[in-house]
Amino acid sequence: MRIYEQLWGEAVTAFELGRPQVDLHLPGKTNDRRRGVSLIFRLPAEVQTRIQSFLDSLARDLPGQYFYQQEELHVTVVTLISATELWRQEIGDVKAFRGILNEVLSHHPPFQLEFRGVTAAPNAVLIQGFPRDDTLEKIRSELRRIFAQRGFANRLDRRYPNSAAHVTAVRFCKADADWKRLLAILQANRQTPFGEMSVETLQLVWGDWYASANNLRILEEFPLPKPAPPPGSKASLPFTIDRR
Repeated sequence: MRIYEQLWGEAVTAFELGRPQVDLHLPGKTNDRRRGVSLIFRLPAEVQTRIQSFLDSLARDLPGQYFYQQEELHVTVVTLISATELWRQEIGDVKAFRGILNEVLSHHPPFQLEFRGVTAAPNAVLIQGFPRDDTLEKIRSELRRIFAQRGFANRLDRRYPNSAAHVTAVRFCKADADWKRLLAILQANRQTPFGEMSVETLQLVWGDWYASANNLRILEEFPLPKPAPPPGSKASLPFTIDRR
């Protein structure tokens, strides 16, 4: 996926120069009042475990940075209210957002993803996700179109348009680190497999910038409808009892 290669190139330059982007809100994020609303999906336990194993190893070479907890690992589909301190000015729109989400998501089926390899941005380490088809792309495209039609143009993904299916796993909060060592570790894991999943439910969540487990609230869940079996298939035949 092109976006992963673009981010990787930017990260390589930053790490080689020893100039990563450090998040000044970390590690003291208890004073961070930024909140927002996003549509996300979570990872299955087996994928979480494989990513956690990689992060445990990475933490030994990158002490003092911000590592996501296993249960916090997720993929953002779209951001509806960007995480800022002004979130209260827009939170009243969530009721309308729910109606749009129910409308759009009611006709998009579950979809498959593979998590393979790592990439990085100048401020983070990312796990690469690769959708098996264009369902995720169609969901994002239709949501942007319907939101615009309903008077919410330019509300989704105001920080940057979500176009990938990555998992943010590490953020940098300490400039003093062996960045060339990090680069070597990430390079060695560019194709490491982390597993596959079927995305069957999306969650509308409210939380902080980092989707911290202690701040996150699930506002609604949206099960994706499974396709009806084709006419004449065994699954569509009525159940009968042989009374002979």
